[in-house]
Amino acid sequence: MHRLETNAELLCFLTLSEIFAFRTTGAWLQPHHLVESTRIWLRRHDHHADWRLRVELSRMAADLAQQLMNAGDIVRGQPDASWFFTRDMQINFASPRVIVVYATMRGCPEQGH
Repeated sequence: MHRLETNAELLCFLTLSEIFAFRTTGAWLQPHHLVESTRIWLRRHDHHADWRLRVELSRMAADLAQQLMNAGDIVRGQPDASWFFTRDMQINFASPRVIVVYATMRGCPEQGH
């Protein structure tokens, strides 16, 4: 997978994780949860990223999740956010709303710099 696609997928995963946490607990993920989620995703996909990129993507995910929640479109009419992920906690690319989030992540100019 191309580096930008990998970064976009990781950013999407972290952003959806943030929204999922907020929808289920009423609180955003703590930094150590984002760090652990990043490590799990990278290990699961056999990818590596230096610590600066991991920090940058985690910060971007937190900001993007808040923007998406404020816009309301991502969760409007959905009772929960479980549809973001498959049963094995992979991004649910079968969901049209998830595809929109992923496309947004691919368009983020800052990722990977």
